[in-house]
Amino acid sequence: MTRTKFHTLALLLALYGAARTTEAQTTLRVMTYNLLAFPEPVPAGRQDTLARIVAHARPDLLLAQEVRTLAGANLVLNDALNSGGVTRFSRADWVPQISDPNNTEKLQQLLYYDHERFTLTGQQTLTTAVRDINVYTLLVNDVDLPQSQDSTFITVYVVHLKASTGAVNEYARQQMAAVLMAHLATLPAGRNVIVAGDMNLYGADEAAYATLTTGGGGNPLQDPLILPIAWNSNSAMAEHHTQSTRTNVLYGEGAGGGMDDRFDIILLSQAAMTGTDRLSYVAGSCRPVGNSGTCFNNNILDCSTGQAPLEVLRALYYMSDHLPVVLDLSFNGVVAGAGPLEAPAPLSLHHRADGTLFLQASRDGHGLLERWDAQGRLLERRNIAFGAGTTELPVTGSVPGLQVAVLHVDGRAVRHPYLILP
Repeated sequence: MTRTKFHTLALLLALYGAARTTEAQTTLRVMTYNLLAFPEPVPAGRQDTLARIVAHARPDLLLAQEVRTLAGANLVLNDALNSGGVTRFSRADWVPQISDPNNTEKLQQLLYYDHERFTLTGQQTLTTAVRDINVYTLLVNDVDLPQSQDSTFITVYVVHLKASTGAVNEYARQQMAAVLMAHLATLPAGRNVIVAGDMNLYGADEAAYATLTTGGGGNPLQDPLILPIAWNSNSAMAEHHTQSTRTNVLYGEGAGGGMDDRFDIILLSQAAMTGTDRLSYVAGSCRPVGNSGTCFNNNILDCSTGQAPLEVLRALYYMSDHLPVVLDLSFNGVVAGAGPLEAPAPLSLHHRADGTLFLQASRDGHGLLERWDAQGRLLERRNIAFGAGTTELPVTGSVPGLQVAVLHVDGRAVRHPYLILP
């Protein structure tokens, strides 16, 4: 079976199971974010800006890049994550960059996690010729683990591959990817694995991307998004671009040029994609925060507010030249801490056999509606307005098969897997 066919089958099974299961499920949100040499560049006080983004995105795991100092690491924890009465976040140990000791530009990665939902059981630093790759092992805090069932572990790799174009830089990225994959091959087969960060990849034809998505022993990695090779400066990929949030360099830091690159990526192991070990990717959930696909080659403030309100877009603009990327994992069990990410009833989606969707709501509102097929391809994205009661949401181009509708409202998401009959 080819990789694409396996990926398609896995998503079909995951969606079908999500539509039918009556077992307890918890949604866990992963967010990767390049914080732009935090905390040094102006404007000062970006931890408050990050707090606004975090409050909107609501991650359970934050995989951060470009944290310069221990002081910066603590600002993220104490002033951005644990703010507004929140106390549930912890961080891994701060380890200054080991790789390339003569380089004065030290940019480190770090994991932050909801300690009510996860336990950090170990961490490790892999060295490369450019910068470190940070590896963390997490245990999911299942509140009702049967004695006959093993604990669920997740191995997280946080990466920041070599930047810039050219053969030398592409080779450096590939060599960093090879270090990661050599370590990945030592893990037990069937492990839940997350590989995420600023990968600085310009397309799927790069050697580093091929290295990451082939091999891996018993834990092959998959990109939740099946995209054409050309990401860079491709308007058809506008909804997936993560850099730059700015058309001009802001305060002399970061990159300009507008939204035209997909640098920030999350990869998952086959187990985490398909639910082999109680975790499974929620189809349609992988997306750059704030990017509605309407600001190609412009700054993030030019994007539609259908996915994120203007104050969040403004925070994204001033926080970093990158956008955060989020995805959701469904855990087959009950995890302690805050409730699931899905918007609570009575906001719900239903469907007819012809694919027509119905939204049941208790109040007027607006949101962003997406439809995805079983291969993770976006079929439709549009802003909608709805009233109290039942609102019909006709869809265009419906074809028979399994799909998932995702409605983003007020920073939350309602997901509805459904089958369109022939």
